[in-house]
Amino acid sequence: MFLQLLGPFGFFTLALAGILWLAQVLPLIELVIDNGRAGAIFLEFSALILPNVLIIVFPFAAFIATIYTINRMFGDSEMVVVMSAGLSPLKIAKPVAVFGLFVMVLMYILVFVLQPIANTRLGDKTEALKQDTLATLLLEKQFMHPMPGVTIYLRESSTIGEISGLFLHDQRDIDNPTTYSAHNALFLQDENELRLVMSEGDMQRYDVETNTLSTVEFDQFVFDLTEIMNDTRARNRRPIEYTVSELLHPRRIIRRGGRRGFAVYFAEAHNKISLPLLAFVLPMIAVALMLSAKYKRSGFGIRITIVSAVGLLAVALT
Repeated sequence: MFLQLLGPFGFFTLALAGILWLAQVLPLIELVIDNGRAGAIFLEFSALILPNVLIIVFPFAAFIATIYTINRMFGDSEMVVVMSAGLSPLKIAKPVAVFGLFVMVLMYILVFVLQPIANTRLGDKTEALKQDTLATLLLEKQFMHPMPGVTIYLRESSTIGEISGLFLHDQRDIDNPTTYSAHNALFLQDENELRLVMSEGDMQRYDVETNTLSTVEFDQFVFDLTEIMNDTRARNRRPIEYTVSELLHPRRIIRRGGRRGFAVYFAEAHNKISLPLLAFVLPMIAVALMLSAKYKRSGFGIRITIVSAVGLLAVALT
């Protein structure tokens, strides 16, 4: 019976995980594409999401697999033969308990080890993409606003920062808005500075007070965008990124820069400890209620509905 449970468990895990994984990975596609990153980054992000998906899926997959297996055994008269052989419901439930413990151990490995590591790496990678200023500014044929009062439009660009056809409007000085256009340009970035070097272009400055427009042609002009890089801030880790041992000592987290209250960290620790228990409790609820029903040739539709309702209630109360 234990082996018969593993097959449906694997099937329902794949089915449910596929749906949830797709829902969570879709927002990352836009982030990766907007930053011009390779498909390998997307695959890495997809893999880092899996622990979160499996933690949600495992208890439900185990629950559904138990209901499906017992119902099939009743339908094939296997369960009737087993009971006629003198096995009590308690002995029949034993392999289900072993199955539940097996899934629960997998859950604890995910929650205690893999989830904090994966979420921390995912958070760091996502923040790095968002703070990759150069990649953000290299989007072609889009009006971008890298900082208040500055608008940039690129006709063509390369991944190393070379630009063909540039429009830049600077209205940070309301009394003297300035517009730059250049045939070619180049982004130059180091750790602390970001500059846009324009060549073969012109600058138009409008004086609001005198209502005059002055135009200056230039061979080369440097526009400072360092202010964008200065706006980046250190990332604040989410509670899900900490291990249980860290969450049980919230004062240490707060001293290291955590911005949430004690109750939030304690609640996350409670969730990490209690959630894997569902992987054991839900199959046991299923086997207890299914075996308490009398055999019917017409099937166990009503009983399955009751079992599903009780299982959902147990999840809601966790």
